[in-house]
Amino acid sequence: MQKLFSVLFAISEADPLIKIGGLGDIGGTLPIALRNLSPEETDGAKLDVRVVIPYHEEIKRKNWPTEWICNYTVETRWGPRDVYLSKALNTPYPLYLIDGDPIRNTGIYSDNPFTDLNKYAFFSVAAVEMARAIQFQPNVIHFHDWHTALGVKYLKQLRPIDPFFSRTKSVYTIHNLPYSGGDFPETLRYYGIRPAYDERIPGWLRNLPMAIGLDAADQISTVSKTYAKEITTPEFGHGYEYYLSQQGGRLAGIVNGIMPDQWDPTADTKIAQRFSADRIEEERGVNKTRLQEELCLPVRADVPLFAMVGRMSYQKGFDLVIQALRQMSDVDFQAVILGTGEAPIENDSRALADTMSDRVRVEIRFDALLARRLYAAGDIFLMPSRYEPCGIAQMISMRYGCIPVAHATGGLVDTIRDPFDFPETYTGFLYRNADVGGTEWALRRAVDYFRNKPEWIKLQRRAMNQDFSWNKQAIEYLDMYRALN
Repeated sequence: MQKLFSVLFAISEADPLIKIGGLGDIGGTLPIALRNLSPEETDGAKLDVRVVIPYHEEIKRKNWPTEWICNYTVETRWGPRDVYLSKALNTPYPLYLIDGDPIRNTGIYSDNPFTDLNKYAFFSVAAVEMARAIQFQPNVIHFHDWHTALGVKYLKQLRPIDPFFSRTKSVYTIHNLPYSGGDFPETLRYYGIRPAYDERIPGWLRNLPMAIGLDAADQISTVSKTYAKEITTPEFGHGYEYYLSQQGGRLAGIVNGIMPDQWDPTADTKIAQRFSADRIEEERGVNKTRLQEELCLPVRADVPLFAMVGRMSYQKGFDLVIQALRQMSDVDFQAVILGTGEAPIENDSRALADTMSDRVRVEIRFDALLARRLYAAGDIFLMPSRYEPCGIAQMISMRYGCIPVAHATGGLVDTIRDPFDFPETYTGFLYRNADVGGTEWALRRAVDYFRNKPEWIKLQRRAMNQDFSWNKQAIEYLDMYRALN
């Protein structure tokens, strides 16, 4: 008889219903990869993987088809609160939507930490109780980032006294450690959640959801092997470094992946010209020409085109690129920067485009289709993040032959091979100093390599042939889940 292994994902975003950043990618793709594992890869077990997210107002405005499942309640200090559970239709895996008063009339995330904590505390507790409401008894509940951290502790508190959850284990994944949630003890008391108690966690952190999740989880993971090491240091640990450094095998790093069929230049109908690694010279250049025409840049194949896509923030290093490009007026290049974010960086980007109007274009908006065209048209993709737990843009850019230049941090180290360390098999360029000087040095270095056309084409082919699919990582996650049971 085939064994059943059940996993519930509790996460704040899941593509295609809602995606703001990396959480949406993970929530939308890792469950598919797990469900797609072959019987040989699962040792004959059948995986039942389901996902639960808040029924955000943004999802309701999309009018995504759903069906009502049931209503239930969660207990609080002041009595029961109603939960309304629906299920999204036309999704590649079972995707549940939790609604209730704390979720209604709020954004996905807000600028008010108290509002966010109220929303996600309710969601976290309701996500655990959902399993009981639909009689789905998971082997593992996989919680993601601070938004679901209180659910980790709620499950731990339930397990000794509730037979339904007595065998359910928790995995808690850190996607971005500095974002720990708000410090509001009254919200914890309202849901009966106890603070973190491990003495290795500083007292000033113990009421934060991130600390509570870390303290209560059966297994902690993060989204790359390098970031798992970095967060045990004072530079990246944000107060948790000593606690995390003491966890040993309880802390694991598994790099994120992408779905190759979603990012396939040979089949992508959203770009001007589809192309393969074998036909870069004949076909790929059409995309660069069309983009230059679209953005009123001089049509030149010989000039390196820098592409940058993402959230315009200090963390992502947009300010470093802006200043580095200002200092490179002696270099023949073009650049297209796409994104939205912090107002000072948006304004500085516009100023750069005004100053260098012959070669720089800045598009202040979210535009997924333009991002695809940039991956397909750009020569060099810029990721100067001061820290980057994993990142997937560098994986996508390589799939499209757009070579990454990145600060050597987190998952960027795990996914990009630099010529200094891999002179025969390099796939991009890494640099150590996350400052303007280091960024400028890295851009100039990439331009020097670009000028050697035969070698550059070989580099593009190597990059395009990298395997960043979720399959290997899905097996690592399954092994992690099984080790807990």
